[in-house]
Amino acid sequence: MTPANPPTKRTPYLGEILVLGAPAVLAQASLPLLNIGETAMIGRLSAEALAARAIGAAIVGTVYWIFAFLTFGTTSLIGHHFGAKDSKACGGIYFHALFLAVIGGVLIAAAGVLFTEPLYRIMGADAAVTARGADYFRLYILSAPLTLIVYSSIGFYRGIQNSKVPMVIAFMMTAIQLGLSYALIYGRFGLAPLGLMGAAVAACCAQLAGALVYLARFFYSAETAPYREIPWRIGAAGLRPLFHIGQDLAIRTGALRLSLVCATASAARMGAATLSAYEIVFQLFMLCSDVIDGLAIAGQALAAKYLGSGEKERAYRMGVTLIRCGIGAGLLFTVSFAIAWQTIAEFFTTSAAVTALLTPDVVLLVCLIQPLNGIVFVLDGLLIGARDTRYLMWAMLGGAAIMVPLAWSALQFGWGLLGVLLAIVALMVWRGATNVGRFYCGAWQLER
Repeated sequence: MTPANPPTKRTPYLGEILVLGAPAVLAQASLPLLNIGETAMIGRLSAEALAARAIGAAIVGTVYWIFAFLTFGTTSLIGHHFGAKDSKACGGIYFHALFLAVIGGVLIAAAGVLFTEPLYRIMGADAAVTARGADYFRLYILSAPLTLIVYSSIGFYRGIQNSKVPMVIAFMMTAIQLGLSYALIYGRFGLAPLGLMGAAVAACCAQLAGALVYLARFFYSAETAPYREIPWRIGAAGLRPLFHIGQDLAIRTGALRLSLVCATASAARMGAATLSAYEIVFQLFMLCSDVIDGLAIAGQALAAKYLGSGEKERAYRMGVTLIRCGIGAGLLFTVSFAIAWQTIAEFFTTSAAVTALLTPDVVLLVCLIQPLNGIVFVLDGLLIGARDTRYLMWAMLGGAAIMVPLAWSALQFGWGLLGVLLAIVALMVWRGATNVGRFYCGAWQLER
């Protein structure tokens, strides 16, 4: 295999990864900050208001993952054309993604407005929570087209190897939403107190601001001028790649969510203390995932660019560096968790029953799995960047077939919290084996 531009030993793969990955990590860090801040403000209204917000967020999160391909798929497709120096194709993919964002967002908004009460009841909300949350959710869901425009725009900028713009806009949106939430929920700065509805207004304003800034940058910035030289019409050829990736990623994510839901359900049936201990461990897993996903985003964008330019050897060597970064990040979490475990446990809970379940075996398992998690997450990003999504879909379905019975067995045979966590570890071992095997066999580099 001969690269188009043979890399030297001094080729700054690590630098490229960090230049794209660091802003992505910071952008993603704004989301938990937003959730924590908004939850704290709404929680001071009433238990019903907080429950209404939590259920609304759960519904929205479940619906929006179907459209995650507008970010990840768009990044991969545009990154491929960026590597091939085909700016018109990049612009065409973004235009088609915006079309799907508007159509999909309108459908989501319409369905959400029409079926708010049934959705809340399905999620187990009582009459008081449903009544409190109905108007909030109807207003919040109206911003769906704006949110999906933001998704598509993030994918566009990552595809053209620019993760700084999404970072800055993410910070802007977070600041707007938190500031307006404070003002509108409590009636500060001369505004009327709107309570829970104020949070919905703030969310809509933040999404509107983000969508407008993204669209203004695309249509009026000199930087994006080459990407605007496209025929402004929708065609099946432009939609087909997005649908292909969207289908694969939706099924893959659905299998992962099903696996995690089964683990949570098994832990819940073991008692409140076991569920609480499981939730602490799961949040630590998510912390590792959220941070390392910044590296995965960089790997996705770079893999797409290198394969698009025909530089397969360069893509492979970047992938090797990416794996080392994933292992290094995982080891940092291993050391951090081992050193600060007692502090972590005390931060999350004061219950002796919960702390008692966080045994040395559990601690050891959580610490040792982190480097493997790092490998899995970064290679997920690389394979998505290579548009190897059909493989990822089948691999995840296989992982779900392993994890779901193990999580159920942990409940049936009394294996407790350790048994549920071993089911998650088995899934991660499977994902690690399939991802690493795929990377080193080179099949991800084939044309698609």
